[in-house]
Amino acid sequence: MSLKTMPVLFFNLGGEMLYILDQRLQAQKISSEKCSKVINDIIRTMIASSFVEELFKHQVIYSRRAMRAVFDRLAHSSIMRLNANSMDKLFDLMTMAVKYQVSLCQRPQEILFATFNHLDALIKYSANDPELNARTVALFKQFVAQYSQLTPGQFQLLRATLLSYFQDQHVRVSIFLKDGLQNDKGRFVLPLVGTVPLGIEVPGAIRIHRDPASTVNFKCLGTYQSFNKIPSLEVAGIRATKLGLNIYSTSTSSSNNKQQNDKAEIVPPVDSKEGVEGKGELSLLANLLGTTSPPASGTLKIDLFNDHYLDMEPAKDASSAPLTKSESGGIRIDVKRGDRSTLLNIANDFGEMSVNNEDNVSKGEDLLSLMDTLDSD
Repeated sequence: MSLKTMPVLFFNLGGEMLYILDQRLQAQKISSEKCSKVINDIIRTMIASSFVEELFKHQVIYSRRAMRAVFDRLAHSSIMRLNANSMDKLFDLMTMAVKYQVSLCQRPQEILFATFNHLDALIKYSANDPELNARTVALFKQFVAQYSQLTPGQFQLLRATLLSYFQDQHVRVSIFLKDGLQNDKGRFVLPLVGTVPLGIEVPGAIRIHRDPASTVNFKCLGTYQSFNKIPSLEVAGIRATKLGLNIYSTSTSSSNNKQQNDKAEIVPPVDSKEGVEGKGELSLLANLLGTTSPPASGTLKIDLFNDHYLDMEPAKDASSAPLTKSESGGIRIDVKRGDRSTLLNIANDFGEMSVNNEDNVSKGEDLLSLMDTLDSD
């Protein structure tokens, strides 16, 4: 496990959060002044010096629940207030977007340039605030200094750590399903087209080094091109990858008709007492993010996904029971639903139990509750 993964994970997730918020706020006709204030306030909190210093310390990557709590605090560091449903969807969409980008990296080093695309977005968003823009440029240079010297093996370990973090997350996202990037079980469909990694030849030939040497050509299943761009480490340079760019900007024009009637929904703010794991590091990060409280006046309360444009759906699996999210953030399996005829027949054969007995159902629910409790500890 790489101990240098946290900054990469955080700023990739943070960049995706800004893409989504910017697109959603514009779609729901929020004024440009308020949109700019929301984005800039979040960036200002995201790159606070004390927070960044803590983030760049070598440490084990946080759990999904811990990261969710940090981004909940981050999203509410501005005048914006989201309801619980919007925050859940926002975090799921951020997570699946970054998972897709990590999955598509053709070589481990490409993760760095996907991160640079997100940092370029932070610099662009903060262009109207010179002081904030200078701090985002300084953060970019800090990333270059910290990560440009990593060896291929260290990048490989970093990518493996990210894939391990994302491996059990299969939320179906409508925008990915529509473009054929996800199947109906929430797994990504990796394309067989594009460019090969830098320094790698296009597949299609096998060289046999004998005397004399010979070459055997074969037809490749995919369609690939040579990589002829050198990624830049400069601010606003060429990254030679589309990973980490804003995929929602290309979707805005095609969905304008659906969004013409969008309005900001007035909803109560999210309860800040959400339970989190008992980690000292998490408490420190959350406290660093929450050092300043937004003004009470001018608070923007909004349901980001009231038009279902970026709706998320649970993955389909015919062999599993229905899954639902509990209020505590865990996953609850509905054991009362479904065809239980097979279980009933087995129970009757034994003659010692009755699945119809309500006490047995209660015991099953108690067991599931106990498992949920153990899982959350």
